[in-house]
Amino acid sequence: MVVSMALLAAFANAVASVCQRLGVEDAPATKGPSMGLVRHMVQRPVWIMGFVIMALGYAFQAVALHLGGLNVVQPLMVSELVILVFVLWLWYSTPLRPRDLVAALATALGLGLFLVFSAPSVGTKIPQNTQWLAVGVVVVLVVALLVVVGSRGPAWWRALALGAAASVGFALLSAVTKSMTNFLISGWGALFSSWQLYALAIIGLGSFLIMQSAFQVGPFTASQSSLILVNPFVSIAIGYVLFGESLRGGPQYISLEVLSLVVMVLGALGLSTSSLVAGVHEGRSGTHLLKGRGRYARRQENRGTP
Repeated sequence: MVVSMALLAAFANAVASVCQRLGVEDAPATKGPSMGLVRHMVQRPVWIMGFVIMALGYAFQAVALHLGGLNVVQPLMVSELVILVFVLWLWYSTPLRPRDLVAALATALGLGLFLVFSAPSVGTKIPQNTQWLAVGVVVVLVVALLVVVGSRGPAWWRALALGAAASVGFALLSAVTKSMTNFLISGWGALFSSWQLYALAIIGLGSFLIMQSAFQVGPFTASQSSLILVNPFVSIAIGYVLFGESLRGGPQYISLEVLSLVVMVLGALGLSTSSLVAGVHEGRSGTHLLKGRGRYARRQENRGTP
């Protein structure tokens, strides 16, 4: 159940990224976010659909976090990259280059082997508010440091650092989401009286704004790499500290876990830096790989529909 919910969340995120990119494909050219761009997005049904699918993905992720641990759910979210590649292949008939196929297989293989070798255990510890405060302070300091580091330097470095900052924030967001689901089960009154709900809004908004900055300041491949790959490691650490989650120990298993993670990271890096994945978020609509493509677009073209 945990794995299926997490994979559904990853699938929803992959589809949402395509829908939202289609929603801004014919937007007026701007140098950055603007109210005109926002108005254009909310008037496009495909963008609205992408937003709804993204929200649905978050709901799937919340269910997975309630039933399982951060050390399972967050690594599984890396599969979004693999799913995106196959969505582009199936729906948009984009050719799969050998490097993309190898990277996708490596990501999936490394992720699967890591979960098998590590045998993640769900923590039973209920964190105290002092522990939440300590973890929150550490996360805020790390995010602030990465934001400062990302304020100067070449574009790729700034995108990498800001992407990592957003990823650390989203890791804490996942932990708060896991805690918040317990209050949601108790009823809306318990939810609105909990600090988790308001922390969720603040952390989510802050991380989202940092992520948008990462997309603006440098190449998408740099920000996407750190966004995808930093989160699982930070989430595993937070899950251990707050909820008592653990991975299987022993020299043999630890070696296999590290090797699996290396394979997963290399595969995910290959996908993140691939033009196939980066092209979904590329800002130049005239040369965008989705423009005029897809089974629906081809059907319309064959019918002679404008």
